[in-house]
Amino acid sequence: MQIRYLFLFFLWISHTSQSQDIAWEIAGIVYDEAGKALPSAAVYINNTSIGASTDRSGKFHITVPARYKKVELIASFVGYKPEVKHLLAAPGRTANVVFKLDINNVIREVVITGKRDKHWKRKWRIFQTGLLGDSPLARQCRIVNPESITLNLDEQTGRVTAISNQPVLIENLALGYRVSFQMSKFESDGKKTFLSGYKFFENALLEDPDKKKKQIRNRDTAFKDSFRNFLVSLTRKNLDSYGFEMFTMKMTREFYLTKIPLEREVASGNFVPVSADSICVFDKDKGHFILHSKYPLIVFQRKHYSSTSVFSDYPFKYSQIVLPNQYCTFTENGWLIAPNGITIHDAWASEGFAELLPIDYLPPESDTVIPSIALIQHSGKVKWDAPAETKLPNVEIQQTILDKEGLLQADFKLDTALVTPDYVVSINETDRSGSIFDLLKRIPGLRVTYNERSNEYRVHFVENNANISADSNFDNTVALLLDNVFYSGASTVVPMLNSINVSDLKSISAVRYGSSAGFGSRGGNGTLIVQTKK
Repeated sequence: MQIRYLFLFFLWISHTSQSQDIAWEIAGIVYDEAGKALPSAAVYINNTSIGASTDRSGKFHITVPARYKKVELIASFVGYKPEVKHLLAAPGRTANVVFKLDINNVIREVVITGKRDKHWKRKWRIFQTGLLGDSPLARQCRIVNPESITLNLDEQTGRVTAISNQPVLIENLALGYRVSFQMSKFESDGKKTFLSGYKFFENALLEDPDKKKKQIRNRDTAFKDSFRNFLVSLTRKNLDSYGFEMFTMKMTREFYLTKIPLEREVASGNFVPVSADSICVFDKDKGHFILHSKYPLIVFQRKHYSSTSVFSDYPFKYSQIVLPNQYCTFTENGWLIAPNGITIHDAWASEGFAELLPIDYLPPESDTVIPSIALIQHSGKVKWDAPAETKLPNVEIQQTILDKEGLLQADFKLDTALVTPDYVVSINETDRSGSIFDLLKRIPGLRVTYNERSNEYRVHFVENNANISADSNFDNTVALLLDNVFYSGASTVVPMLNSINVSDLKSISAVRYGSSAGFGSRGGNGTLIVQTKK
């Protein structure tokens, strides 16, 4: 009898496991306010590349991967207000949905009265930068339908607001996506941007094999460097593998007039190191994670050098996260559910749609099937309760604030290069669209190779005696003098080089025999001298 019960138990477990892995279906129809079917309406899961268009009779059908237990389904059609429905997974069954869209009269009235004026270029520049970001990838993005967007400028505050009578279409050649953004709110003064809306990603990788590989690499890099990956790393307790390091700031300083040592801030107790466990918990009941902190957080990306860092002993990119209501919630794959007024400053605040990836994007090294959230390592019952006085603002809850100016500002000068180079690279305007590794290939005797499997570069001189070794693990990577700070070793030099934008370069040169130039034994493999614009 016990064997029979045991068999039935395992049978039940097997059935439950299989049901959790079954994709589920959504089917339905989209009508207008008069009850007439709408063909070619867009129906999609918000922030993903999962969607469909309605057929001639207004019907649609979508297959949803098993891992999505709860979705936000959007129906959209030009000239109509989008409608949103929240659905729970129905494994083995089809969820039937009916949408009825209303005409968007308010937008029509604004479009009729809105015209281009003398401030148009200024307004468009603020809008475009606020939406796409100002990273190098943003230069490879294009807003396809600018004529649908109406911009207004408050001359007293310098704030630009935007509305559109149809989804804003963005072509991202850097990442290989076409994005449809149903914009519900946009405000920006050029430094601080407020935005919210619904997004659908359409895969648009180029057919050319080399260009396609570059787009895939860009996707991988954009994900690894993103705020979203930081949140994912919090949930999996692997911050170190991506070079993230966190501190809380008890006191924020509006301006630093010169470089300061991070060590001093830590010693004074102003900056306090924090672990993932102390600021991130999982709520099993609601199925999402909570990021919480009484103080602002500063997150360093130790794999990315920054010449503008205000910290003399920590020249890395950093971002600041301010939680005015002490917490926000997000999914296991790093997507904010309730931003709750969160403000992001500095490096991550420069990101926009140029770096944005859909929720269903999986990095190349990820498993094809991501485990259910309940199986994530270290997940557990939430032990942190929201303060009783915390109230979620109606408007701010669904929007993220990006503040490019940041809380910490630097104004300083560095000395000029200390050595005379053997070779100087000429940088032309046409080089701005390439990478720094393309420029390094021009240096005689310097070998620059790329390993597609590991997604890593190697940079070394081929004729230096110091590079000759019987040890296969010998590191012959050139040293790097970046803005007068010396670095050596592949694990440091290559990520530093990879983080430099060509548009930020002032000069590149090389000292072939580093030891003779006064760099000591660490310069024995040769030294690259890089100066960035201040």
